[in-house]
Amino acid sequence: MKRISSLLIAAVVPVAFAAPSIAQDGRTLGTVVNGNTTIEFKAADSSDLDVQKLQTWSTFASEHPDVARELAYKPSLINSDGYTQKHPELAQFFSVHPDIREAMAEDPGNYVAIPPRPGE
Repeated sequence: MKRISSLLIAAVVPVAFAAPSIAQDGRTLGTVVNGNTTIEFKAADSSDLDVQKLQTWSTFASEHPDVARELAYKPSLINSDGYTQKHPELAQFFSVHPDIREAMAEDPGNYVAIPPRPGE
């Protein structure tokens, strides 16, 4: 009897953890269970992102990859007047798009992806 209940528990527990994932219509990317803690990885909600701003920045970043890379490594440079003086193309971009500068300063992770440093 003990063996049957152990098998039943072994079969039911994974299903119990998988059921919430299945109910999310595929939005859950994965789960990790460690003891009594379950971490659920879900797709990011992009409904509050301004796609036009992201596309505008992406165009600038592709035309100026060195500036984009430096900002990715050190997002605090977004608000540095000294940095924008050294990069007039960025100063011009921010003067035309002050809303993007503000959004980048508020949440740089939406605009800059940190690439791996050489040798990593």
